[in-house]
Amino acid sequence: MNYFERFKQRWSIESNRQLAIVFVAFGLTGFCTLGVKKFLLPLFGVSPETPIYLRIIAEVLIILPAYQVLLIIVGSLLGQYKFFKGFLRKMFFLDRKK
Repeated sequence: MNYFERFKQRWSIESNRQLAIVFVAFGLTGFCTLGVKKFLLPLFGVSPETPIYLRIIAEVLIILPAYQVLLIIVGSLLGQYKFFKGFLRKMFFLDRKK
């Protein structure tokens, strides 16, 4: 079984087309996060002169939620809202299947 088939099985994806859309959504979200990072960090007072440990903490606390919001937005625009909603729920252990 190749990697693509494993992804399809693990994520309950039915077609190669849907898998390609999901990969594109992840890529676009990562790319968009870089632009949002340049906008949000100065808004919260984080600059290149800020000590590295504070920049890292700020990036985690600011960029992680921004990434999640962007993932839902990009996924929705590509017609995969249901997939990404479930993906984020599983990621944060909000999916309480017994």
